[in-house]
Amino acid sequence: MNLEFNFKDKLFWIHNFLPKETYKNMYVEFLKNRNKLNFKKTFVHWKTFKEEFDNMSESYNQEDKKSKNLNQYLKTYNIMLKHQPFVNFLNYKLESHLRLFRHNQHLTWHNDKGSDNRQYAATFYFNKTWHESWGAELMFKSPEGSGFIPIIGNSLVIVKVGLRHKVNPNLKKTHPRFSIQTWVI
Repeated sequence: MNLEFNFKDKLFWIHNFLPKETYKNMYVEFLKNRNKLNFKKTFVHWKTFKEEFDNMSESYNQEDKKSKNLNQYLKTYNIMLKHQPFVNFLNYKLESHLRLFRHNQHLTWHNDKGSDNRQYAATFYFNKTWHESWGAELMFKSPEGSGFIPIIGNSLVIVKVGLRHKVNPNLKKTHPRFSIQTWVI
């Protein structure tokens, strides 16, 4: 696990987040089962236009905050996230769900402020293969600067609530962008 980029302690990009074998097994398991899961439109706390909502990403298990049915891989991921050395999450509650961006799906500009007292949002990227021309990267901006984080498998992006960011549309019809989204409360 190594810190690749830190933007003003508001955004952290961590490479090789999970041990190689854990990542491989998790990747295979979730990709194998993704079509069996009941993904629904992602619930957002910010205003958006209808045409933007129609192309919003999809989530699995986002609304079921009391679910005890997270499988062993998600439990392992949550333990690793809680104990990563870059942002102290030991005294926080983690709520994780799966996120899928099919062709042309995206998220509009937002800052993750919601009614649930979020402090951070963390996104774990599954996709082992992702070409930069396929889009779906995370964009961020603030008065101190702006930039983007590309999709790299087994990497994690932690964003402090308040930093404006968005996810560009997925431009690849045959490859969904697949991730774990976690709210740190």
